[in-house]
Amino acid sequence: MRRMRLGSRQEGESAHEGRPWVFFMVDCFFLITEFFVLTFQFKKEGYSLPQKMPPGGHPPPITFRCDTTEAIPIHVRSDGSKVTYMLHSQPLELAQLEEQLAIAAQHGKDRYQVKVTYEPQAQYGDVIAVLNACQKVKLERFGLVPLRDSDTR
Repeated sequence: MRRMRLGSRQEGESAHEGRPWVFFMVDCFFLITEFFVLTFQFKKEGYSLPQKMPPGGHPPPITFRCDTTEAIPIHVRSDGSKVTYMLHSQPLELAQLEEQLAIAAQHGKDRYQVKVTYEPQAQYGDVIAVLNACQKVKLERFGLVPLRDSDTR
């Protein structure tokens, strides 16, 4: 057997010459580390219901918060090729509706909430035109009210 001295290594000799399993262990360590790095994911927050159902199965009564916002109901009607926008049961064209929304925005952007309803025959572009008009005059609270007919369920 040949003995190695610390200071007298030759060029072809290495510190692990008699122990080839060290290279295998290093390779395994890096493979395991790579596996954990590649499969690591941050925990996504799950959705949780705000309230639990009571034992009887009926939800508690809904309480509405008293808000100082005033609703502006707009209904989109389509009669073939003609589109009318009903604002407080008054038929308007799109330009007139934009003027009324601009007046409402001057009185206070946080004061009004625009609720858009539409008939099933109304075109998508005509409904979105109302939302674009709200955004144009910089009203902050606006949205669609979904249809509640038995046909849409």
